[in-house]
Amino acid sequence: MELMNPLNLKTFNAADYTTGGNWDFYDQDHVDEIADSMRRNGWQGSPLVVLPEYGVSYTGTHRLRAAQAAELDEVPAVNLAELFTACGLDLTEICDKYDLGLLSDRMEIVDHLPEDVRIAYTLNDIEG
Repeated sequence: MELMNPLNLKTFNAADYTTGGNWDFYDQDHVDEIADSMRRNGWQGSPLVVLPEYGVSYTGTHRLRAAQAAELDEVPAVNLAELFTACGLDLTEICDKYDLGLLSDRMEIVDHLPEDVRIAYTLNDIEG
């Protein structure tokens, strides 16, 4: 497994997590392609960013589905709140200040993180 975790955040297994409600759009061909790679090489790249209190992956709809299809036992993940903390930010405070919902305002929430962090943890491609 080649994990990219530049902030050295604590990782944990999110193999049994789900993808989030209204952002659960995916391309099955892309999932199949990633799953084939995972069967050969295991998990590659950054960990998923998740909301442990909801059991939901904030990122990686395709990667999570692919890992499940490839029957990986380990799906590395980091906690969104801990990612914010590592950047000197308070996720709860930001949500309260701007009246943002964790599940409904993903793009607006991740926009508070530095761009290099968004890129490193694949948060730069979050939409609505």
